[in-house]
Amino acid sequence: MAVYKDAEQLKAMMGELWTKMVKETPFGKGLEENGINILFIVEDPDLAVFIDHNGVLFGEEALAPTPVVTMKQSGDTVHKYWLKQINVPKAMATRQIKSKGPIAKALALQPLLKPGFAIYREMCQKYNLPLE
Repeated sequence: MAVYKDAEQLKAMMGELWTKMVKETPFGKGLEENGINILFIVEDPDLAVFIDHNGVLFGEEALAPTPVVTMKQSGDTVHKYWLKQINVPKAMATRQIKSKGPIAKALALQPLLKPGFAIYREMCQKYNLPLE
């Protein structure tokens, strides 16, 4: 059974997480300074999520801009990532995470994602998702 009960729950969580990351942490400035935006294609539940220094878009709106980096993965992989239960380079090598674009440039932003781990754990408690 998938971690997220449906796309609406995933959208609510990702909206809250990415809005905080862009507006309240150095991540948004890092995106802008490096000229990066990211399109996440999530499966099970299905949701498109576009993030740039202005914020987050979902669904059809997320598919309209041209992404610099595209990452495709399952909802369960998204959850494991934010709980630090997945090694990103290994997940990319085994195609758990499929990527397109200058991934090295995007991976350079990894240190700026650090605040997101604590934010996501809080949200798991709020949305009653497992932490293990």
